[in-house]
Amino acid sequence: MKLRLLSAAVTLFAIGTVAAGPAASAASPEEALPRTSGSATGFGRPADADPSRALPAVTTRTAPEFVSAPDSALQGSRSEETNRPPAGSSPRTPLTQTGCTICLTGVGSVSWTGTTGSFHVDGISNNRPSGTSGTLDLRVALWPTAPVFGGTVNYYTFSDVKTFSPLSAGYHYAPVDSGTVNYYPSSIPAGTYFAFLYLREFQSGTLWYYEDFMIMDKMVTCNGVSCSTVATCTEDAYTMCLVNGRYRVTSHWRNQYAGGATANLAKAKLTDATGAFWIADANTYEYLIRFNTATNNGRIWIAIPTFTDVEFWVAVTDTIGGQSKEYHSVPGNQSLIYDPFYFVYP
Repeated sequence: MKLRLLSAAVTLFAIGTVAAGPAASAASPEEALPRTSGSATGFGRPADADPSRALPAVTTRTAPEFVSAPDSALQGSRSEETNRPPAGSSPRTPLTQTGCTICLTGVGSVSWTGTTGSFHVDGISNNRPSGTSGTLDLRVALWPTAPVFGGTVNYYTFSDVKTFSPLSAGYHYAPVDSGTVNYYPSSIPAGTYFAFLYLREFQSGTLWYYEDFMIMDKMVTCNGVSCSTVATCTEDAYTMCLVNGRYRVTSHWRNQYAGGATANLAKAKLTDATGAFWIADANTYEYLIRFNTATNNGRIWIAIPTFTDVEFWVAVTDTIGGQSKEYHSVPGNQSLIYDPFYFVYP
């Protein structure tokens, strides 16, 4: 049956059995024991709207290549070669990952309870100018750091692998639903991980190359027995969630010019990495906060420029790493608060 794809949504959300609750630091392995389920969502390039080029995503269930025993993942992860698109390929934009030629499209999601679950993506599209791909496969993968397109990708296989027949240029599989598959939480070492849908292609001989990946909106924490999604930040009038919801930021002040009156400041989220706080007028900011993730020392850099000399505090909590710190601007201060060392990143 030929189906028309839907365009990607613009708002990140989570679905499934784990509801978003109040912001909290990352669960420790002991805290994660009762939680054996999770779900998360990711977004790719806009889906191809041409129904005449949609093919049914008939897949074959295969066992994960290196998850063959409960402790197999402990022996080492998979490592793929750098992505190598065939000669003559032409990257399109916008893409899940800039440079992909066989791409995951639309909205993706993963969900599991215990050792079974499913995953979905709106489509897999061959954007090459001509030819036919090799055999494709798709899985849910985990790794402590986010994959970077163009470099070597390391991963633990978290789910069964789904395989697809070669796909002609200009065509796409839609929709792609795994159905019920096995998940392997006990094979994942204890830790906190990025979760991503991982698409590979068999190109020649015995070589597989990755073509695209779609990072989910929630981290996953595992304790060697079970895995669950990590609690994320929840926004309200006084709380902003920055850097994909990882950092929870709040602020209050004590006005030395008003008899020491205290107040919580309202927030204004300007970008995913920048926010502001205001007290009386939503159009007049008292101070800003900015997170810089493009750093070279394994830390996220935080800058707090101020437009007031009233005493204030800004509290920052890393809901994934568990770190927290409160920054204090003393009465009369008019200087930038800058911290490039405290918060570990990624």
